Amino acid sequence: MKVDRLEQEQARRDRIARVAFELFARGGLEATSAQDIARAAFVSRTNLYRYFPSKVHMLLAHFEKAVAESRDDALERLHAGANPQQVWDKVTLRMADLGVRYRHLVGAVGQAVLGAPHAPDSPQARSALPGDGLRTALTLGALVEPVLLAMQHQGSLRPGANVGMLSALLVDACLLALLHGGHRDQREVQRDWQDRFSLLMYGALAPTPVPAQHRD
Repeated sequence: MKVDRLEQEQARRDRIARVAFELFARGGLEATSAQDIARAAFVSRTNLYRYFPSKVHMLLAHFEKAVAESRDDALERLHAGANPQQVWDKVTLRMADLGVRYRHLVGAVGQAVLGAPHAPDSPQARSALPGDGLRTALTLGALVEPVLLAMQHQGSLRPGANVGMLSALLVDACLLALLHGGHRDQREVQRDWQDRFSLLMYGALAPTPVPAQHRD
């Protein structure tokens, strides 16, 4: 059946991305060859490029899957009535942990998302990479936006705040902080992010009501 074939194709694509990521995590992006990935994923090099035109595409595909899983977890918590700030703290802690653990891969993800050029592994990748970077950026934005919307609904953000734009700015701030480097652990990443978030969120936060006894 056509559906079964599509599921098989997606399963094979996911397996290639997962295997590639495991090799990248151990040996780095540059040191891992397409042949290494094809051998470990039990596919030919030709089939490898049929699914992914470059190693960066494989990295982004696995990264997007991890982000989507974090988004599903965040939505489940929000729907269960969790405090948006607590959900946000959990999301940023997980992303910070991944950023520190795989810091040698952050550059490739950050450059793709922020629009910096890459050197693709095959001619087909030269025009495809910007679009894939945009898709990854949208995936990250889709992780942040529901939490900000919940904060807005709660009254923590101004009603007129552009949540979509704010989500994109927060994603860029996270990636720029990771690209800057120098963090020893995820707690340092979170503190750096919090400083950047405070600046970006300043105009979007709803004003704190002034107690009656302090009013003129």
